[in-house]
Amino acid sequence: MFKALLHAATAALNAYAAHINWKRETHIDEIEDEIDRLSGDLNAESKLYIRRLLLRKKRYLDIVGSVRSDGGDLD
Repeated sequence: MFKALLHAATAALNAYAAHINWKRETHIDEIEDEIDRLSGDLNAESKLYIRRLLLRKKRYLDIVGSVRSDGGDLD
């Protein structure tokens, strides 16, 4: 019984880690999509917003990188 519970908990934690990784990747994709959309209209306001998005993306990647190494192995 304990072994089954431990196996279920491990599976749940692995699923949660995969979900967090998916959210991280889609968040970065959303930022990049917004940058691409704005790059067609390069007025001063768009340029400023693109610069802010790039800084936000860098900060996000720095935070995520400090929490988890780039090894990508969950084991």
